[in-house]
Amino acid sequence: MLKRIKIQGYKSLSDLDIHLEHLVILIGPNASGKSNFLDVLQLLSRLTTHRTLKDAFEPPYRGRPLESFTFGEEGIEGLLAQETISFSIEVDIQLSARIIEKVNRQIQEMKGTSPDTDESVSKRLLPVREENLRYRIVLEMLPKLGILRVADEYLAALNVDGELNKRRKPFLEQIENRLHLRMEGQARPTHYERYLDYSILSMSHYPPHYPHLVAIQQELASWFTFYLEPRERMRLPNPVKEVHQIGLMGEDLAAFLNTLQGLNRQQFESVEKSLHAMIPSMTGIDVSINKLGEVELALREGEKRVSARVLSDGTLRILGLLALIAAKEPPTLIGFEEPENGVHPRRMQRIARFLETRMILEDIQFIATTHSSLLPDLIPPESLYVCRKVDGNTEIEPFKMMNVGPLWKKSDIEVALENQDALSPSERILRGDFDA
Repeated sequence: MLKRIKIQGYKSLSDLDIHLEHLVILIGPNASGKSNFLDVLQLLSRLTTHRTLKDAFEPPYRGRPLESFTFGEEGIEGLLAQETISFSIEVDIQLSARIIEKVNRQIQEMKGTSPDTDESVSKRLLPVREENLRYRIVLEMLPKLGILRVADEYLAALNVDGELNKRRKPFLEQIENRLHLRMEGQARPTHYERYLDYSILSMSHYPPHYPHLVAIQQELASWFTFYLEPRERMRLPNPVKEVHQIGLMGEDLAAFLNTLQGLNRQQFESVEKSLHAMIPSMTGIDVSINKLGEVELALREGEKRVSARVLSDGTLRILGLLALIAAKEPPTLIGFEEPENGVHPRRMQRIARFLETRMILEDIQFIATTHSSLLPDLIPPESLYVCRKVDGNTEIEPFKMMNVGPLWKKSDIEVALENQDALSPSERILRGDFDA
């Protein structure tokens, strides 16, 4: 779980430090920086899974590397006039239980050991014992040459209060002009020169020697930001292939559901049931192979088969949302642009309940943007975050912390008994309370 993020110098997020909940719904007007927030999460994940910084900035990342740095009134020309520019991303992360279990099991298999039968002893001996970690990366660019490089990288354990654990040294830190990577259990670190064109986290590391480094790497690699595109990409047939994600734009939805049906029928049927709960008229999912060897997607309405080519955008978006969590190894964090797009207002409540259920289960963290004036009314207040532009910079504040009038959703009777300013979140959005 992403518990806190500090961003400096990235796009409109020039100086942001905020704590997050398991469910985060970003509300705010256009161009307030909501999409930039999802972009930074996507980039951080790509920095750990791509071999070079250049690769991490390739599509579907939004924008060119130079456009990722904060610029003022002079625009890009102002950046080009500087010798060096930089931005930093720092995150406090509580490792997911399934990531910890996966890495510990992997290390035990590599060592040929098994957990001790005494649970208390076993936990002390497990390689990944620190659940809370802080990771920071500073990217630097030479604008006139287009050179990207890592100026600093840091990884350390935190205590339960979110403060640095003083009982153990950082796993990765900069000392003088070099990066020191410590093999756990060993005193002598490995030294790396600064200004590499890749992150230390993106390298292949031997899990028994670097268990926490591998764990944070796998955690970040399990973050996905989805920009579902139902207008065309989610409708097209897919070549027959084994896939375990629907694709960042939903382009592999048909192939994914075909794979799921073949390898995990129970999970496939669970998606069908969830879809029926969301849209009662839809009674099943039909994936079949055509004569060209392509997987075609359709939904069933009773006995009627409805091709994906004619399904509504909202229906495809809902199906994509349900499919995201059906993967064999579902993401630990899902960033999502406007889940309500194309969805009938009466379906909105089901989407809200779906997101709230995932929050209660605490198995997947959802961070979504919305322009809906209805969805915020259906979401717990502690999950709402308001984005605003102030002097060109994005500010994000928890809704419950904002001093903009009554904070809690009220019944019709309470509103009638109180003054006219006792408005719901949707009414305040429409009134413009959260605009710059």
